[in-house]
Amino acid sequence: MPHVDEPGCHFCDALRGRERGVFCAFDDGQFAVLMGRYQPTGPGYALVVPYAHIPDLHSLSQSECGQVLHLVARVSAGITSAFDVTGTTVVENNGRPGQSVMHLHFHVVPRWEGDRYPRRTEKPESDRVLAEQSARLAAVLGSSTGRPR
Repeated sequence: MPHVDEPGCHFCDALRGRERGVFCAFDDGQFAVLMGRYQPTGPGYALVVPYAHIPDLHSLSQSECGQVLHLVARVSAGITSAFDVTGTTVVENNGRPGQSVMHLHFHVVPRWEGDRYPRRTEKPESDRVLAEQSARLAAVLGSSTGRPR
């Protein structure tokens, strides 16, 4: 997977330290797991993002697809364990109107009975809360990251 950087892309900027207030629970230099600032169901909402500026799932090779899905499954299990949830929902959009950032990313949404998902939240989580969530997920994933960028 080539490491193509697209300055001005929200995820390219976040992964390369050009944005502040980004909390990373995992980073292997190829993929990162970022905590979502707007959490539709509660604590633990995360995004799995490749470093390479890949627009969508259709642009991945078969081996790249396998790598990212392996990490998505690992993050889903990690969220279930770290945040004591009953399940997760994994979402990935390709193109408009669903995809708002044209950089491949998977939403891993923690789920509980009665959480009223799908819904949007307009209230961002604080840096303190995101730092704590990032550290919890990093510990479960065996990552030393769990820190802000």
